[in-house]
Amino acid sequence: GRGRRKAKGGRKEKGRASEGSSHRPDKRGLIAKAVKSPTGLLLTTYDQLRLHREMLLPVRWGYAVLDEGHKIRNPDSDITLVAKQLQTVHRLVMSGSPIQNRLSELWSLFDFIFPGKLGTLPVFQAQFSIPIQVGGYTNATQLQVTTAYKCALVLRDLVAPYLLRRRKADVLAQLPKKTEQVLFCKLTFEQLELYRAYLASVEVSEILEGSRQALAGIDILRKICNHADLLERTKSAAQHDYGDPERSGKLSVAQKLLSHWTGQGHKTLVFCQTQQMLDIVEKMVGRLGLQYHRMDGSTSIPLRARLMDDFNNNPGINAFLLTTKVGGLGVNLTGANRVLLYDPDWNPSTDMQARERAWRIGQTREVVIYRLITSGTIEEKVYHRQIYKSFLTNKVLRDPRQRRFFAAKDLHDLFTLGDEYTAPKQAGAAHRPEEATTETGRIFGGMGHDIEVAVPGKLEPQQQQQPQQQPQQGQQCPPSAFQTSEDSAPAVGTPNGLQPPQQEPSDAHPQDGGSEGGGGDAGRGVVASKRKGKQQQQQQKRKV
Repeated sequence: GRGRRKAKGGRKEKGRASEGSSHRPDKRGLIAKAVKSPTGLLLTTYDQLRLHREMLLPVRWGYAVLDEGHKIRNPDSDITLVAKQLQTVHRLVMSGSPIQNRLSELWSLFDFIFPGKLGTLPVFQAQFSIPIQVGGYTNATQLQVTTAYKCALVLRDLVAPYLLRRRKADVLAQLPKKTEQVLFCKLTFEQLELYRAYLASVEVSEILEGSRQALAGIDILRKICNHADLLERTKSAAQHDYGDPERSGKLSVAQKLLSHWTGQGHKTLVFCQTQQMLDIVEKMVGRLGLQYHRMDGSTSIPLRARLMDDFNNNPGINAFLLTTKVGGLGVNLTGANRVLLYDPDWNPSTDMQARERAWRIGQTREVVIYRLITSGTIEEKVYHRQIYKSFLTNKVLRDPRQRRFFAAKDLHDLFTLGDEYTAPKQAGAAHRPEEATTETGRIFGGMGHDIEVAVPGKLEPQQQQQPQQQPQQGQQCPPSAFQTSEDSAPAVGTPNGLQPPQQEPSDAHPQDGGSEGGGGDAGRGVVASKRKGKQQQQQQKRKV
């Protein structure tokens, strides 16, 4: 192939703007002109509102409309305080994610729309936020559960008259089907040794004692999960073995998926949290000989538009490599019908926005989304917190009777290793597919969900061709940090050593085959999926 089609950075080009926009070189003059006009429209950014507050705040506006209104979700941020000082009685907030991390974010948005409606922030936290949060854990008392339910009902009734909610299922019936898969990958032997060594280090002891910040330690663990070379600051990216996929459980899976999807004619979006990890993925994609574009924070605005247009319209481009923050918001990439989320974000809305880049108006093909999680590590714990944050959102905005899945845990839980790595057998040794398990699988299994392990190569032919069966009405699916009521629940699997199937995996039976030849993690791939009915539970599978 011609290798990569990438442009990082580049010269800044002057953009053109309409007369009603403040995003022009002479911003102060344009704002002054708009302020003096008896009528008109001022289109500006949050930063410009903050920078030119002395000109904009004294004006009596007819309407104040905040697009992507979750920008003011932090009650103490400067932009939130400035926005709430706008002099207007007509206020609109548009947001696809009014609650991203905590219920206080909903309070901040409503305090802009209807100041005082939900009381002061301390009162809101005492009456709603804390009771709902405490009652959402599996180890909550019956009194706490009942209190949380009643508080969620009251809060939902308070906000409902001022909240117009539309989901894609309501207004975009013409969208094609979307399938989500959560693939749990094992650490390689090298990654496992690094992970254990860091957990036993003095730095982690200081974190647990409270004498050192936890964020730095969490960042190191996440780097180990992504690739061991991310810790080697002195190792040059130019070295031939830098970013070797065989030294990362997730990267080896990503390599096989990309190779398989490209062979089937699919176009893929690959999202990473950092540019450093994107560099490693880029090197891997180059080795595969794929044609691709790349876009990260260093890519100029004009160039981003050209790259996206070329990707959507050029069938010769196989993949688009993006950082989650740059490619996850306000980007239309319907040219892709496969999405690979390499590492999770603490904020479930960030990953959700990235997923939506392909599944939107203009998409004509079925979209398949795979996200990779390293089982038993910090990544699985981040994924659990994503699910819990989505639980809080759904409990207030959708159904106060949301079920509980996770117990309250503290900082120590983040700096632990899953049971699958502390078992008596030797680290890195091959494991039997039917023995594979994850903490997520155990949690859902304990809540009455039929999460099963499908052993590759042992499915009967008629089972392999069986279409996905939908859960019966009233039967819950394992929750996803992505999942909305119109979505099918993602399958949960452990694809260590994943080999591409001969045919595209069906929704009910995503298959893996064989074992990984390189590295120290030669375990076979297994995928767990939902089933319904007692008869299917008697088939040749074992429950997680």
